Amino acid sequence: MSKETFSNNLYDKAKWLLLIIPLLYVVLTMGLPLLDIIKKSLISKQGFTFGFYIKAFTEPLYLSVLFSTVKIAFIVTLVCLVLAYPMAYLSVNAKTKKVRVLITAGVLIPYWVSMLVRIFAWQIILQNNGIVNQALLFIGFVKEPAKLLYTDLAVTISLVHILIPFMFLSLQNTMKQIDKNLMLASSIMGGSKFYGFTHVFLPLSKSGMLSGSIMVFVLSLGFYIAPALLGGPDNMMLSNLIEKSMTNFNWGLASALSVELLVLVYLIIAIAFKLTGNIFVKNA
Repeated sequence: MSKETFSNNLYDKAKWLLLIIPLLYVVLTMGLPLLDIIKKSLISKQGFTFGFYIKAFTEPLYLSVLFSTVKIAFIVTLVCLVLAYPMAYLSVNAKTKKVRVLITAGVLIPYWVSMLVRIFAWQIILQNNGIVNQALLFIGFVKEPAKLLYTDLAVTISLVHILIPFMFLSLQNTMKQIDKNLMLASSIMGGSKFYGFTHVFLPLSKSGMLSGSIMVFVLSLGFYIAPALLGGPDNMMLSNLIEKSMTNFNWGLASALSVELLVLVYLIIAIAFKLTGNIFVKNA
């Protein structure tokens, strides 16, 4: 065996070794615990059962929490898209570098602050004597403090604040790859700026909108801290229901709800891939 052949064989083995190590890590830290969760969701003291899944999909409380979770995640995704799109557009198309840096920094710097600190800040802002209620009372919009804390609104506001950087970065990355000469060509052909934006720029930024929306939606579905601190017992999300089941040592139900959340996430991703033809992967 020549020295060159030996080196190539050693290199091929090293490549497999580099793949096996992270794969083994994923199996040990994610695969085995997931299998254990699935096993707990199917086995009770009496043996094999689908009872935990039947309970999760038939009892009004669990269905209500599931619907509320999906609803909040959808609203958060929509608000993040509406707010992040113009900011990403300005950060890419601003004439001066200073403005571009300022917009990007304005979105990302709050993200570097501890999530717990930001959630506690919203607790202070939204409480009965917080700045929002004080402003509403001052302008005469309400006669007594409005109930803002421990509501779906408080959870939605907090999640938008936490997750908007993910949408912004996804949109910004896609918009940077759009050739600006296309907008110039649209203008030369007699199209207005609005026409160029709606018929050229907006369709080309669809991949960023889709990838950012999927990311924000999936993260919203499994969020725990914000709904736990800002939602209260009457405004739970699925993650809070799982935690309460674990607290009551109902491991089977907690496992079934966890599998339900996991399947929901995979279904959303699969549907998005199917409907879009992997457009956000192809254009990434």
